Amino acid sequence: MRRLLLIVNPASGTRQARRLIPDFLGIFNEAGFLPSVCLTRRRGEAASIAREFGGETDIVAACGGDGTLNEVISGMLAGGHATPIGYIPAGSTNDFATGFGLSTDMLQACRDVVSGSPRELDVGIFAPDRCFAYTASFGLFAAVSHSTPQGAKNILGHAAYVLEGIRSLADVRPLHMKVSAGGRTWEDDYLFGTVCNSTILGGGVLKLHEHQVHVSDGLFESILIPFPADLGTLARLLADVRARKYEDSPFVTFIRAARFVFESDPAIPWTLDGEKAPVARVHEIRNLPRAVRVICP
Repeated sequence: MRRLLLIVNPASGTRQARRLIPDFLGIFNEAGFLPSVCLTRRRGEAASIAREFGGETDIVAACGGDGTLNEVISGMLAGGHATPIGYIPAGSTNDFATGFGLSTDMLQACRDVVSGSPRELDVGIFAPDRCFAYTASFGLFAAVSHSTPQGAKNILGHAAYVLEGIRSLADVRPLHMKVSAGGRTWEDDYLFGTVCNSTILGGGVLKLHEHQVHVSDGLFESILIPFPADLGTLARLLADVRARKYEDSPFVTFIRAARFVFESDPAIPWTLDGEKAPVARVHEIRNLPRAVRVICP
């Protein structure tokens, strides 16, 4: 009988995952798996579990939000494990699942874990020792993603990010950043910036076209939004963002590269897959091609 390790973050989203564990186990058993369940109690524990036990099973399944998946991927990389990773999204926004074509219905996602096929995924290395599955971001939407209260996310869903961002716009300040990638350099005051490997970002606030993103091509896409000079520029910028005109817009910088270096003074906060990252003046981001395999329907 094949083995499956299920790592559950019971505090994710609306906290429904714990209630569905018996259903998950029934689906796994029916598919011929002998499952083991680990419930996390603190930040970082999912990574520790994946690192220690991820090589001793046939599938490692993460049940939680994008931060839980980030931890599991981090643990698998740290342990040098090539075990396929399944994902049962139980967060508030589930950007990774939506962008990667996974079901956001937890029971259907559970069925897909045991019936799907592994798909290779590039992983971002955020120097010196952190990784991200689909986005590293700074600025407005990055700050909103981890400052929006969990209750607001649960009640409002994707709209919570937008509403919280609008509420705090008066407090937003320009973030001066020098960006080096692909032999070129950009330097400006920015409202927001991201290096990503997904078509969905910020709870659906930002969307890329499918032809722009290839999750295992060894390259990341970066969107840099300069701080608008006036309200008219802001309106035109937002119109281009809504229309996903990143490559053609005069108000947005779109970059595709395997390595980025971001330099700021002073140091500014970043988020990785919606979770806080270390603050530093210089950050190097590298693409680790086809680093993990995530099971897809």
